[in-house]
Amino acid sequence: MRFVLLKLEVNGYVTTRVRRIGNYYFSTTDYIPATQLRGAILAEYYYQKGKIDQSFFTSPAFPIDSAPSHYFSPAEGRKSSEFTEEKEILRKKNEELEKNKSLKEVLKLSRDKKPRIGMIIKRVESKGVEEINKYTKFSTESFISMHVAIEKTLASSYHRMLFAYEYKKFDELWALAKPSEVIDIIKTGKIRLGRGRNRTNTLATVEVIREIDLPEPQGLSYCLSQCIPSLFGKELFTVGEVEGRKVIIGSTSTYVGWFTNDSISGQKPSFKTLSEGTLVLVKNKENYEQLLPAGLNFMFGIDDLDSLLRKVMVK
Repeated sequence: MRFVLLKLEVNGYVTTRVRRIGNYYFSTTDYIPATQLRGAILAEYYYQKGKIDQSFFTSPAFPIDSAPSHYFSPAEGRKSSEFTEEKEILRKKNEELEKNKSLKEVLKLSRDKKPRIGMIIKRVESKGVEEINKYTKFSTESFISMHVAIEKTLASSYHRMLFAYEYKKFDELWALAKPSEVIDIIKTGKIRLGRGRNRTNTLATVEVIREIDLPEPQGLSYCLSQCIPSLFGKELFTVGEVEGRKVIIGSTSTYVGWFTNDSISGQKPSFKTLSEGTLVLVKNKENYEQLLPAGLNFMFGIDDLDSLLRKVMVK
């Protein structure tokens, strides 16, 4: 499938997907969610063209050389920040599944290896020819900012209306987008990634690197974003089975996103999905791409995570 590879220069603090605990809102992801990036790009497109392309989509935006870890790119130990991945491990595991090898054997890892599915890991450049791809845990700075709700008539603060938001610092990120007029309009431009004028409202520069082809989901496939096989009774792709069990190697998370168009505003669907970094045995890809504008089902049939990160290099 063909995508436009984008490079985002943020160099500032941004709130990502937030989780509320009391009056505190914590940013729970070390990347920019797809719906947040898509909304920011379409907002700039609307300012310039006065319309919205509802078929436009973007993937989440990840730090350069980084992506969510999967089951076969585990940490070196329980407290380790170092991750390893055997070269072409996903292709090899797919072949094992095709040969009807037992799931227990397919999922077998060394005793000291600890999978942390969905954690953002950064590629480490190897010296010479090695059989192992190496990664390290991505971490970023953050700070907490307090905000007070003001009553407009009296110009005074509301009782117990002090809120705290966590902001995370990002420098350069990469993302995938649909080739379209939207990209032609906003390329080399700036978008606003903040959650409001009083909440940093960070400006990010968008640069189009090139168009790339990535393999569509087939066999054991990697979820770059949250994925969902079916929604509201409609099957989007078929999950293959081994030993009578659907092969989904990963965890689940909750999808939340705001949607507004010309006729409907402020819709906030929420449902359970497969989390980023999950591996799915795709038997039939059917209509998986229908939810790309919602930031879902960015799935790829890759040999390993390193091969994907090499294709999306922006430097």
